[in-house]
Amino acid sequence: MTIIPHPAAQSSGRTRLPAGSDTASRSTASGRIAVPLGAGAAQNCGYEQTANSFACSPALLAAADLVVDQALRNVFTPDPLLGPGLSQVASVLSSVVKRHGTLLEAAFTDVLANRGRYLVMRDVPMPITVPTQELIRNSSISQLSQTAIDLSGDIAQTVKLDLVVIDRRTQNAFIIEMKRGGGKSEARKVHQIEWILRCAQVQGLAFLDTLGFHVARVRAVLIDVYGRGGYSPDLSISGRDIERLFEEPVMAAIEAVTARITARLRADIPELLARTLGTLEVAGTVMPLQPRPMAR
Repeated sequence: MTIIPHPAAQSSGRTRLPAGSDTASRSTASGRIAVPLGAGAAQNCGYEQTANSFACSPALLAAADLVVDQALRNVFTPDPLLGPGLSQVASVLSSVVKRHGTLLEAAFTDVLANRGRYLVMRDVPMPITVPTQELIRNSSISQLSQTAIDLSGDIAQTVKLDLVVIDRRTQNAFIIEMKRGGGKSEARKVHQIEWILRCAQVQGLAFLDTLGFHVARVRAVLIDVYGRGGYSPDLSISGRDIERLFEEPVMAAIEAVTARITARLRADIPELLARTLGTLEVAGTVMPLQPRPMAR
């Protein structure tokens, strides 16, 4: 069956976006954000993160503070191996890392939504039809990049897209899944996300038409912020290439909220570590941690 109108439609009528010039081709080389290196950290893992004075919105900065506040207030269950002190430290840090990914998406969205050029929709449900799935199974990646399909036939599944972004200037649209990309994702998850994006790519024009948006081109993109997720190069972009693609200071916003969280952690973690050290005392004496020699 034809999916029209879809429940996610923003209006009953078609919206034709203002015409504009095509943007120039952009680099597809992946950039990666460098991290402070310890004895076990990967070497040569990215580009230099530049200091910036990007002015985030008050709401975004408040959200960054809330990430740390909620992590510090979390109720946790002590791990039998780590004990209460180390378990709390682990709980705080893992919570901040997890919430950081959501905040990166918020920062990205905040910039695009407030600059006027882009229309941004979050958590958009999209049906994937049986004909779309069959096309994906029976086509090569190069064939799919030149293929579009009508949104018709039985629905195989409905997925929720992180972002749908429409460029009012060029009439191009992006269907986006956004990942923090701090480490390699498991193969099953990579396959699942790439499958959804490839389906979204070939049926994107027809899908957006059901939402009332007539666009010139649709591109499915996996934004892998730190570039370590392990996704296919034809789908993923990372680092400064994100900023070049959208021509807006999205990485500056991402770095600004990250710096805000880092500053809060550096202010709050020392006290937490001091309390944790107290839990490691044995018979009133703190057991010292002997430094390990650096590998050469």
